[in-house]
Amino acid sequence: MELRQLTYFLAAAETENFIRAAELCSVAQSNLSRQIAALEAELKTVLFRRVNRRVTLTPAGREFAVHARAALERLQQGQQFVSKLEAGEGGLVRLGCVQPLSTTFLPQILARFAGSYPAVKLQVRIGRTDELLRLVESGELDFALVFNPGTRSELLVVEELFRQSLQLVVSDRHPFCQLDPASLALKQVLNEPLVLLDESSRLRRIVERVLAQRGFVVEPVFEVNSVEVLKELVRQGAGVSIMPPISMRASQGQDGLALLPITDLAEEFIFALVYRNFGATPLAARELINTFVSQATRHNLD
Repeated sequence: MELRQLTYFLAAAETENFIRAAELCSVAQSNLSRQIAALEAELKTVLFRRVNRRVTLTPAGREFAVHARAALERLQQGQQFVSKLEAGEGGLVRLGCVQPLSTTFLPQILARFAGSYPAVKLQVRIGRTDELLRLVESGELDFALVFNPGTRSELLVVEELFRQSLQLVVSDRHPFCQLDPASLALKQVLNEPLVLLDESSRLRRIVERVLAQRGFVVEPVFEVNSVEVLKELVRQGAGVSIMPPISMRASQGQDGLALLPITDLAEEFIFALVYRNFGATPLAARELINTFVSQATRHNLD
């Protein structure tokens, strides 16, 4: 299917006359007719009823016209967006991000995007998954990076970025670091003082659920509402924590933290990108969404 075929088809649909449509498109009428016939052959359906010199859309043709107009409008918007970027103009992208990704996965991609599109303004809101889902649904955010959304809302599209299991976070001076990595079990972990996010965190609720399924009760020594505070407490030896590895990527091996696998904790949880299912997503936001999806596909984040 070619762009010119869509253009010819829509011109004929508008004028209901192949000769007039050819004049509008500055092509020979025979060429326009051939291209529309080729389009019908590709779609395996008749788009026009031909009566003498007049043509009218069939039911299939009317339905296809809706999608063809939308496709051309989207293409025109894309051309305008690129032209604005080249002219030094840009749009505004409002995105949300959960804390575990805010200091690891997010900054490197935003920096790369800003380098490619310096005229695009970025507004970033760090929050919890439930809050960010509400903000995307209401249109206050263009999209968000969230943890294990589990949403079935018809208002939202959920694109999985990657999956990770939970691991143990300890100070790099902790005795667990000397153990065989394949020998650390959950029962041993729970003999240590726990540092966890507070109960408003989706990650905390998941940790509680996973442990309850194994007959354990969560009794943290510290409850905090900040991933960075959690890291610092663990770094200082105040306790251990259970987190997805992506939360620690920027810290591991650099500032006194270590990640250790837990042999009997194999479940994987989703990090996803969510945006509205209805209404037009701004083109600058769409470009950044594509950047996140392509980077998540390209790199093995496990």
